[in-house]
Amino acid sequence: MAPRAQWRHACAKSTSKKAARPPSDPRFSLIGGAACGHLMPMGDGHSQRGPDMRIILGPVVLVAGIAGLAWWGADNEAQTIESEVRASAEGVVTGAIHPMNVTVSGRDITLTGTADTEDELTDIVTSLDRVEGRRVVRADGVDVLPVAAPYETALAKGTDGSLAMTGTAPSAAQAEVAAAGGALGAMELPLASGAPEGWSDIVTAGAGALEPLNEGSFALTGGKVILSGKAQTPDEAKAATTAISDLPDGIDPVTAIDVIDPGVVAFELTFDAGEGLSVFGTVPETLQPTDMAEALGFDEISGETNETFGLAPDLEDRLSALPPMLPDFESLTLTYADGNLSATGVAAPGLDPGYVEGRLGEALGEGAEIAVTAGRAPEDWITRTNRATQQGQVASAGFWVPDYDFEITKQACNDAAAKVQAGRQIAFVTGSAELDRASMSIINDMAGLLLHCTDKVGMRVTIGGHTDSQGDDNENYRLSVERAKAVRDALVERGVPPGRMQAIGFGETEPIADNETEDGRAANRRTTFEWPQ
Repeated sequence: MAPRAQWRHACAKSTSKKAARPPSDPRFSLIGGAACGHLMPMGDGHSQRGPDMRIILGPVVLVAGIAGLAWWGADNEAQTIESEVRASAEGVVTGAIHPMNVTVSGRDITLTGTADTEDELTDIVTSLDRVEGRRVVRADGVDVLPVAAPYETALAKGTDGSLAMTGTAPSAAQAEVAAAGGALGAMELPLASGAPEGWSDIVTAGAGALEPLNEGSFALTGGKVILSGKAQTPDEAKAATTAISDLPDGIDPVTAIDVIDPGVVAFELTFDAGEGLSVFGTVPETLQPTDMAEALGFDEISGETNETFGLAPDLEDRLSALPPMLPDFESLTLTYADGNLSATGVAAPGLDPGYVEGRLGEALGEGAEIAVTAGRAPEDWITRTNRATQQGQVASAGFWVPDYDFEITKQACNDAAAKVQAGRQIAFVTGSAELDRASMSIINDMAGLLLHCTDKVGMRVTIGGHTDSQGDDNENYRLSVERAKAVRDALVERGVPPGRMQAIGFGETEPIADNETEDGRAANRRTTFEWPQ
């Protein structure tokens, strides 16, 4: 009998022809079915007949199938349980303050990420322990944030507009909200727990409060916020404080904002006859020092000022009314504060302070507080340039009088006298020889001219008094003489040598205008100064 290997080989080679099946040989069994059709030895060469192979394989295949089904069913059930555990675990961490990651392997839950506090971590682990089907919960990979007490977050705005943040943020989500609200840099802050409720709203409000400020800082410390800085005007300061007026409950705001320009006009403008103009304080942007100088008839002005958006209504018009009367002052200080204008002045020596004060009141208008005092007499023969007239002056007998230096001739002195009186004249109290207070500045000016024009040998001046035609001729003549003498006496008081002056009355005999009109009569009431040829 051929060995077992030879039988298998014979079966493998026989694929096209049918081999004859040895009849009734119990040593062979059909293997391979119709495809092979060969008989192969089933024993070890003994003549005893073996069991039918199909009988043996049937139960084996059945057992293997049942085992496979059992294995497949167990694996499918494990996957279902794992999915259910994962879904439940992920639901637990959905409400966590910070992002957390849950992984499930079989029935084992592993938690990683960041917990806000130990209490939060304990609550999450406790909830995971209640997940049905779980075996163990591992949370040793979770970081717990440190607690900041007091909780501090600060914003600082530089003069260049840059914004910097320091301190801590409670979560990445809240930091993102704060950054979107203008708190740039919030996303870079380290995290810490312990923040007050509404942290992102507080920080966003702080960024909004800093926006209108030139520079400043906003600091959250525990339950208090402090806003400090510099605002250009009260409007910006108000906008800043309004931004933190609606903070969450329990947060108390403290503000300390310096207003650079409060919009308040407050200054002192001073005229000094010998020094000129100066101004100190805060002036309107619309009326700067150079504008003030121009309104007063000056080319320059000294002092130190700040500008404000605030206004001083009608101030320029008031200043523009002052140039004609500045020569009457030794000094004049205008003070503007709280919307009100006041003036204190010192009248030029020889001028009535009450009269000067009245004129000043008319120029400045209603509402101005005014006080004018008499000026002190200067020492004789000192000189200065009066900044209001740009004319040199010399002190004579306690008065400031013009200092002339032109060549002395009768014609030159006559022309100069006419110029001094151009547009103005020496006046008297009605019906008397008393000099009107308004005439004293002309008397001062004429005294300077006469001092110069009588300084040369032979130069004598005739002072003529003239009246209009109203009233008695003789009375008018007498009045004209008295008025001429009054002028001469006033000039003598100012240092003009009396022997160089002659006072003569002409009455109504030399009119220069029509006595039938008021203007004509006013022109005829005059005082003349002549150096006869």
